[in-house]
Amino acid sequence: MRIGIDVRALMEGKTTGVEVYIRGLLEALFRIDNSNEYLLFANSWSDVGSRIKIFQSPNVRYRISKIPNKLFVPLQKYLGVPNLQKFTGKLDVFFSPHWRILNLDRSVPLVVTFHDLSPEITPEFFTIRQRLWHRFMDFRSAAKNASRIIAVSESTKQDLLSVYNTPEDKIRVIYPGPGSMEADAGNTEDGPRDFFLCVATSEPRKNLEGLLSAYELYAKRSLNPKTLFIAGSRGWLREPKVPDFIKSRVKFLHDITEDQKTSLYRRAFAFLFLSFYEGFGFPVLEAAAAGLPVIMSRAASLGEIGKSFGLLVNPFRPLQVAEAMEGLETNKSFYRDYADLSKRSVLKFSWETAAKETLKTFEEVTS
Repeated sequence: MRIGIDVRALMEGKTTGVEVYIRGLLEALFRIDNSNEYLLFANSWSDVGSRIKIFQSPNVRYRISKIPNKLFVPLQKYLGVPNLQKFTGKLDVFFSPHWRILNLDRSVPLVVTFHDLSPEITPEFFTIRQRLWHRFMDFRSAAKNASRIIAVSESTKQDLLSVYNTPEDKIRVIYPGPGSMEADAGNTEDGPRDFFLCVATSEPRKNLEGLLSAYELYAKRSLNPKTLFIAGSRGWLREPKVPDFIKSRVKFLHDITEDQKTSLYRRAFAFLFLSFYEGFGFPVLEAAAAGLPVIMSRAASLGEIGKSFGLLVNPFRPLQVAEAMEGLETNKSFYRDYADLSKRSVLKFSWETAAKETLKTFEEVTS
């Protein structure tokens, strides 16, 4: 097969869940499959080769258009030109791991990954500009026109069924792997595990205000409170106001590298993730792969992903979170049990398995 893949989501060089998904899945896909030919498409007037050309395999080719994006995307949406196959040549199937508007022959089967439907379900967590962008991209039509849809969780599948009325028989639930952490990495660095860790972008749905409220309750109850590190990309929301009582104990770490993030996971005491909505939630798997007990929201897909290892809490109830933090701190066997559960449970999430299921989906639509 000649398989086209849209890698435009990698052009910005960020490390959000979408980028983690694309990198992890494609690395595994190219590792297990050396018989099919892959054409990776991107479009940018500026040189994005260092961000895009990261997959080195004999059967991978890159096709990068130099049409400026401000011109290319409107041309695709309103005039349907240029046709993608002008850049890739004939294709047997096209895969969009994160939907962006593209003009593709209707005869070419389209496979699209849906990570979540958060702009549809929780629009209050997005800026007007983000909502307009989502409407412009027309994810509903992408779901309608796709031959198959890959949903990263059962929760996302149910959202597709209820919000877009997508036929169930064309949705495949394929869990991603555990982000950038190896499942058997464990806490291998020396030094005390003296801080709680949260990895999240500064935006409303990540519920950082609720996290700080929970941490303040914990700090008032603990005889020797551990520090809280909040690491992640700068979102569209400014850092939440930190209460005076805990100001000296809360550390924000912005735009950290993958190596720095891995080091934090391996040195942390436990992980906190209280998001209101997630299509999947890579940070909880990364923390579990590092052998950390995970205190996590039960909202949306998180309750599904973390049901076998997470300390599941109501993200609207800071006291529940504080009690779980205190339990991990004061009860060694409780801590050890949840650390062991993390290490064992995360093994069922595998990039190789995801790649095999994705390849099977490509074969389904071309048979």
